[in-house]
Amino acid sequence: MKYGVYLRPKPERAISGDAYTIREAEGSVLLGLADGLGSGEEAARASRLAVACIEEHASLPLVEILQRCHFALRNTRGVVLGLLRVDLQAGQVRYAGVGNIGIYALTREPFHPISYNGIVGYRLPRVHEFVAPYHPGDLFVLYSDGVNGAFHGNEALLRTEEDPQEIAGTIARLYGRPDDDVSVLVAR
Repeated sequence: MKYGVYLRPKPERAISGDAYTIREAEGSVLLGLADGLGSGEEAARASRLAVACIEEHASLPLVEILQRCHFALRNTRGVVLGLLRVDLQAGQVRYAGVGNIGIYALTREPFHPISYNGIVGYRLPRVHEFVAPYHPGDLFVLYSDGVNGAFHGNEALLRTEEDPQEIAGTIARLYGRPDDDVSVLVAR
């Protein structure tokens, strides 16, 4: 798989409250995107702690990773968090998310996961994994609430053979909100 990432802090802030991780291991890839509540240093601290927790527990099922992160973030302002695992060998994709982290999948077979309402570190809802077949060429976009989801309708952008880094940058540039941290993580 190839990846593209775009992160931009809120204009008046020096640091983004969003963080991400990409972990490749044994024929699978784990992608995580965390958005710390609010913006600035405290949001960044919470999202960095979430990423460290994801990386420490990357081999666990997604729901268990969310539970571990919830416990680790109890003394922070919390995060919203999306986790996507692509098992390249088994041909399967899984998603679990909490809060207003967005996910969009342009796949050969239907895959329409959602994130459950809640805050990791404050109120963790009952979360279920969404599972679907994976085929090479399937496109996945994780994005923070600093991105307008209207890009879902931009088929020309999403169906292009462009590098995922170009797609992430274009989504951020065209659909990023000017008054928030912006993060986009693309995998194909």
